[in-house]
Amino acid sequence: MRTLDADAGTAEIRFVDTRFDTDSHTYYNANGVYKYDRITGELDQRPGEDWERDRVASHEGLRRPLLSLEVNATETVSVEGTTAVRYTVTGLRDPDSVPSNTATGHIIVAEEGYIAEFNITRGNDEFTRQTIYDVSGFGNTTVTRPAWMPEE
Repeated sequence: MRTLDADAGTAEIRFVDTRFDTDSHTYYNANGVYKYDRITGELDQRPGEDWERDRVASHEGLRRPLLSLEVNATETVSVEGTTAVRYTVTGLRDPDSVPSNTATGHIIVAEEGYIAEFNITRGNDEFTRQTIYDVSGFGNTTVTRPAWMPEE
């Protein structure tokens, strides 16, 4: 989950990885960056740390699982009332450069150029990993101070 409140200058990112038992919640505000590990209860406080609104709002972190995929545009679909293209994942460009040797799934890219969704499964003889991303909403939002944040 990635939410940015441009008016208030706050943001949050929630990252969950079930394979490696990771569940973190990062909160950004004018005072710094605060990362809470929901599994261990540890809080990493970085007061005064600058953060870039554009970087938090960008898709940079989403591109990494998509870089080595072979894809084919297979159909036109609709996302939030606009045209999008659904790409079918057919394999990997260079299987020797990544731990996986197979990949299947799909990627949906909106006409405006943003990644609206992907569901990709990669693997080899020793493991299988599924990565899912889905845009759940658009519009104005607020990012409230999380309950785990200490009082300032």
